[in-house]
Amino acid sequence: METNRQKKIAGVIQKDLAEVLQNAARDGMKGVIISITRVNVTSDLSTAKAHISIFPTTNRDKIFEGIRSNTTAIRYE
Repeated sequence: METNRQKKIAGVIQKDLAEVLQNAARDGMKGVIISITRVNVTSDLSTAKAHISIFPTTNRDKIFEGIRSNTTAIRYE
């Protein structure tokens, strides 16, 4: 069961990550919607796992690989 603190931190991460990814999609790819559907934070608050939804699914693999390759830049943005 998640504590209130985990829920608050997950909400902040979800909001910020969605903003970063939407700005990146707006700059480079027209008509792509990237949303963060859920964020899970561990009980010690050291790790967060984000669930990402990409629409349209035609370029999903390419977009996801771009996100994965830019993980470090996204993390510190």
